[in-house]
Amino acid sequence: MTYIRRPSGRAITLLFAAPFIAVACTSAADSETSDSAGADGTVEVAAEGTQVPSAETETPISAADTWLDIELTDAASGETFTLASLEGEVVAIEPMAIWCSNCKAQQDNVKSAFADIEAAGVRYISLGVDPNESLGALAKYADRRGYEWTFAQSPTEFSRAINDIFGAQILSVPSTPLIVLDGSGEIVYQDFGFHGPDALVKILDEAAA
Repeated sequence: MTYIRRPSGRAITLLFAAPFIAVACTSAADSETSDSAGADGTVEVAAEGTQVPSAETETPISAADTWLDIELTDAASGETFTLASLEGEVVAIEPMAIWCSNCKAQQDNVKSAFADIEAAGVRYISLGVDPNESLGALAKYADRRGYEWTFAQSPTEFSRAINDIFGAQILSVPSTPLIVLDGSGEIVYQDFGFHGPDALVKILDEAAA
């Protein structure tokens, strides 16, 4: 169900996405046989091309693994919340920036449909992913345009997490990304491109069903 609309506008979007891209650093496995001492002093011999972690080694946890627990801040109230704290609610997340004209057009569609979105019990979040835009600027922007849903600023850790999960285009806001989570926090929809009011209500109603 993935529809990608190529955004019109400046090539700056790729430059904008770049700072958030988490660079995965990997190293080649040692091709020679490796030894690892066990907790009891015995020695385990690893097969060629594999590594045996020591008892003290822990698998690192990435931001993508914990993205539901990363704190976001509501621009209007200043209160912090996590997506995990919204368990039981369908949540729609729209990565955006104040300067993005495509975002404004999509948000006007949300505004037209917001009564139905709210009636369906869906939490709609416009997520500012430009680190140069402040919470105060987001709050003023939403108030000036009459947008009544939640606006929040994405911390770097959260931007890296959604980049890891969905790819770099999720931070290219003129492509008007949309992410929908069901009440258990599972991703049930992810798409790019404009969603008209009726199409948006249909998507969110299905997620809430």
